[in-house]
Amino acid sequence: MFCYSQSVLRNSLVTLLTVLAAQPLVLGQTTRTVHLRTTDNVGIVGTWYPVRQTPAPAVLLVHSVERNRNTWASFAPILQKNGLAALAIDLRGYGESTRKQTADGSVTLDASSFTGGDYRDMLLDVETAVDWLQAQPGIDTKHIALIGESFGANIALRYAAINEDIAAVVALSPGITYRGVRTDDIISQVSHAPLRIFVSQYDPFAFESSKRLVEIRKETGATTATNELTICTGNLHGADMLLGVRNLPQIIVIWLKAAFTQAPAPAAPPSPPVPPDAAPVPAK
Repeated sequence: MFCYSQSVLRNSLVTLLTVLAAQPLVLGQTTRTVHLRTTDNVGIVGTWYPVRQTPAPAVLLVHSVERNRNTWASFAPILQKNGLAALAIDLRGYGESTRKQTADGSVTLDASSFTGGDYRDMLLDVETAVDWLQAQPGIDTKHIALIGESFGANIALRYAAINEDIAAVVALSPGITYRGVRTDDIISQVSHAPLRIFVSQYDPFAFESSKRLVEIRKETGATTATNELTICTGNLHGADMLLGVRNLPQIIVIWLKAAFTQAPAPAAPPSPPVPPDAAPVPAK
């Protein structure tokens, strides 16, 4: 499977990989588990992928529903090896982020019983993680990006709309709404940070949502960019695209580095025709 941009394709795959190859890979990088606490006393657990070069840009990785921070286990090391520190967190109710302190003691959070308000409260998880990143020595606080997948993309977009410190956003398969968390009402407010949306053509809800979000940004004057939407062949959804779409992790690394420097990002490589029998992915 491949990705292609709606804008004119000015750069070939050879150019993209040549640029990537010029980036130094740092061997022997380590990870560690971090424990955070939100303003409403939820314990958030994450995995930190630090880098040796400082000051370093950082990326917060936000998973979707029914997943956890292990969703990023293959992608986060790619960021790390290319000089981008990464923090992958378990959103409340998922993975190891299942405890909340109350006046009556500790209670267990189970995402299966969450309502729309509980999902919207996950913005506090992202806020806590961004605050933690900004407090880390060696992190370039002016270059912190968000990458979210599916529902996590919606959370990332909503948070970026209220925090102008966010330097860039990558949204994988966002929706107009997932679990009561909307994006169409705030997408025009993400005007301070470069945005790139990746979506599969045969992922119907995410595909139509992504096109509409880009249209809203243009209609409201939130952006003058012509290449915010990158469409991938096939039907993969969210972070699954990172494993199944050729060179997508590398494309995102290059785009992030260009976004951090405000340089034009290389366009995605052209793709062959979309398979006519590709099956759609149910919207989450």
